[in-house]
Amino acid sequence: MVTDTPKGMVNKFWDFCDKALDTTNDWNTNSDSGGTAFAISLVHGGAVVGSVDTTDDDITNLIGSVIWAADQGGPLTLEVRAKLYTSVADGESYIGWTDATTDEMPMTLSTADVLTSTADDAVGFMYTGAGTASWKVAGTKLTADTAVTACDNGGATTPVVATWQTFKIALNVDGDADCYINGLWQARVDNAVTAATLLTPYMGIQSGGTARSMYVDYVDIWAGRVAS
Repeated sequence: MVTDTPKGMVNKFWDFCDKALDTTNDWNTNSDSGGTAFAISLVHGGAVVGSVDTTDDDITNLIGSVIWAADQGGPLTLEVRAKLYTSVADGESYIGWTDATTDEMPMTLSTADVLTSTADDAVGFMYTGAGTASWKVAGTKLTADTAVTACDNGGATTPVVATWQTFKIALNVDGDADCYINGLWQARVDNAVTAATLLTPYMGIQSGGTARSMYVDYVDIWAGRVAS
């Protein structure tokens, strides 16, 4: 963390209380044919929601700006409050960091928890509706994937339809990640990402044949102010 200013940390918080999602300055959105891109939902306190239809492998995602690096002091933390809606069956969900605004799921799991990564650098939470219980967490560092760890410390974290969960990833200056759900530590992912690589928050769902949605209540990022 820098010491030449008392404002040694950067904080960016989106509570989605505006009339419309700022897709010019803050967010990139995508939705494949038949889905609905993330947009403000006029509910108490504000939220954004995106959905997919029943077409297999269609993606709907919400991606920020690629401006956050773990090696600039910190830790670099991402906290997202989200819920899956309509269904938690047949499809993939991801909440975490990635290294680009590419229209893709950064990492997905098979029903047997085999990891497939498309990002070069990413770390995040994954849930596969037809797979095993609980959210899982993993990383990919310069395309080298980590092991997949189940987030079941304190009990299963399997998402329940329309029930909010809060996800947090804290990256240290070496690119190791500590991962939390609802404030409870779940796993440490060593060598999760390349510490100097710029990252962006990513929330997305991929259809597995069942129509469903993801609501995001807020996104909160804390980072060290640029030191070099």
